Amino acid sequence: MILRHRLRHSSHLRPGAPGRRNRPGLQASDIILVMMAGLLVAAAIFKILQG
Repeated sequence: MILRHRLRHSSHLRPGAPGRRNRPGLQASDIILVMMAGLLVAAAIFKILQG
């Protein structure tokens, strides 16, 4: 849900808006969120397969 929100709103950047960069790109926090989501999915799959 967080990723969907970030992806949907990252394409609507307004130039000159405070707190926004001029060109869209990946931030460290975005990469960390994606890695944590992947880890959570991997842990869930592992737990399901273990029974």
